[in-house]
Amino acid sequence: MNTEVTIATLGSHSALQILKGAKDEGFRTVLICLRKRLKLYSRFKKLIDEMIIVDSFSEVIFKEVQNKLLNLNSILIPHGSLVEYVSLEDIENNFKVPIFGNKYILRWESDRKLKDKLLREAGVRTPEVYSSLDEVNDIVIVKLPGAKGGKGYFLASSPEEIRKKVKSLKIDEKDIFIQKYIVGTPTYIHFFYSPLSDELEVISMDRRYETNSDGLGRIPADVQLKSKIDLSYLVIGNFPIVLRESLLEEIFEIGDDLIKASKKLVSPGFIGPFCIEGTYDGTGSFYVFEFSARIVAGTNVFINGSPYTWLLYDEPMSMGKRIAKEIKKALEEGKIKELIT
Repeated sequence: MNTEVTIATLGSHSALQILKGAKDEGFRTVLICLRKRLKLYSRFKKLIDEMIIVDSFSEVIFKEVQNKLLNLNSILIPHGSLVEYVSLEDIENNFKVPIFGNKYILRWESDRKLKDKLLREAGVRTPEVYSSLDEVNDIVIVKLPGAKGGKGYFLASSPEEIRKKVKSLKIDEKDIFIQKYIVGTPTYIHFFYSPLSDELEVISMDRRYETNSDGLGRIPADVQLKSKIDLSYLVIGNFPIVLRESLLEEIFEIGDDLIKASKKLVSPGFIGPFCIEGTYDGTGSFYVFEFSARIVAGTNVFINGSPYTWLLYDEPMSMGKRIAKEIKKALEEGKIKELIT
């Protein structure tokens, strides 16, 4: 079944989930694997029909690698490592292998100003953004460019603090993104939008566990004040959340509004998986501060499905399997061009 198409992805991030979902739906699979991770992925060889070994993920644009993928009739499933390690220019202009989803919206995910523009077009509630660090007079979170899983993010409350930290990180001030810090519960919502049915699904939700920023609460306040902890938001894992049912309506409305905005600003808009990242404050108001335009690693918690997918499907349904199921349906209906760019 579907042996004429191969599902491909990079060996990182959410690759195992993607491979498992593809195999469950009857596809052949190919993994673009870093030489140094060959031993790791060999442990999951039943999920992988073929490997393409590279020394760097940037090699995915090399003619030799692309030809191998094209000869296998591959569709590449993008995830955070593609966004982080392959230039957007190469993805948009030099990569000839079909990509599942809208590859042009990846730029809007990566560019903080474009991301903010899309969120505002959608009319969702967002934290205040500071165009200049000299305007800062409250607690803010300072974010660095790229999909580094929170690495390098830091909190500050004055221009002086920001400049000192930016200097220590050897970053140009123009490359940072400054948002008001919303005190509350960070929540990550995983959506799937099907152009074939024009339906939006909530697949799952998670919270991130972020190195010493989450471990800080275990230290008594008096010890915290005496210590010089270099706070980090580097993500090391994820755990599930199930929202109060009364909050679901707003979540679906936000997802619908984002789809409309994406179609207007970067046609054809979101295709397949995307994620919003936000915080519920003390009043229960939800502030959206990020979106990711592809599968996110938080969905790895739900390889056997989530409470939400059990409401929609009579089988375990991960995001990886949902992607494969959509591709399978498109192939059967002769509509695969609606899902790839």
